Amino acid sequence: MLVLSVFFSFLTSLLVAYFILPATYKYVVAFNQKRAYRFSVRLERVVPRSQARSVVHMYMLAPIGFGALSYIFFPPGKMQIVGAVFGGIFGLIFPTIYTRFLIFKNKKMFDDQLIDALMIMSSSFRGGLSLIQAMEAVTDEMPDPMNQELSIVLGENKMGVSMEESFDHLYNRKPSAALQQMITAILLARETGGNLPAIFQRIVGVIRQRKRILGQIETLTLQGKIQGVVMSILPVAFFMFINASNPEHFKPLFDTEIGKTAFAAAVILEIIGAFMIWKISSFKDF
Repeated sequence: MLVLSVFFSFLTSLLVAYFILPATYKYVVAFNQKRAYRFSVRLERVVPRSQARSVVHMYMLAPIGFGALSYIFFPPGKMQIVGAVFGGIFGLIFPTIYTRFLIFKNKKMFDDQLIDALMIMSSSFRGGLSLIQAMEAVTDEMPDPMNQELSIVLGENKMGVSMEESFDHLYNRKPSAALQQMITAILLARETGGNLPAIFQRIVGVIRQRKRILGQIETLTLQGKIQGVVMSILPVAFFMFINASNPEHFKPLFDTEIGKTAFAAAVILEIIGAFMIWKISSFKDF
């Protein structure tokens, strides 16, 4: 009987390894490839292509890497399986977070470069250059992402796309109030005429004033964000300290139904509280 049980167990494991694991692996690979392709198409419009390729590789390797690391570093036994599952889930989420960080960082760099681009274009207009020549001067002088974005606008214009549509595509890639003011000023000047250098000087002044106000708001809300981080970490640090010094102290919390319910409620309320503090201390861009 024992021999039959061992034989059937071995046969089941063999069938699982032969049929289920390859199919699961192919499904996971195909799923990650679809996610990577979708986000790579999105990324190539906002970040350099080299960074987009690295993110594509991250989409493929992050679930496996985080799952393996969690399996290695979690305590032996059932916790290793739980750690591998959580590591794989985090590996699926992490590339999306990193992608959004890259998009935010690239957009911030573009906004910071916009003042210099406006100054170069203003000087080019004073020198008698046309709009296309002024934009080419910006692409020659400035690094990415400004170089990349204006090169796309110039390339679309050379392919027959109107300047209005090209600027509309630029705004869709890099939406910001300052860029909208620049585009509106250029399009109005093309239609009705106007002193673009003087208008750009006013826009530069508005952008600098806006940055100063944003810096003041960031300083005023920093204290609330720090308090939120401290209040979020404090219960976790207290739990880990007490559990390390006296493991029996929290035993009723995990061995009784009331304790488990209270622990789950505490975790949920902790997450909700941290989220609310962060939202209160944050502000929307304007």
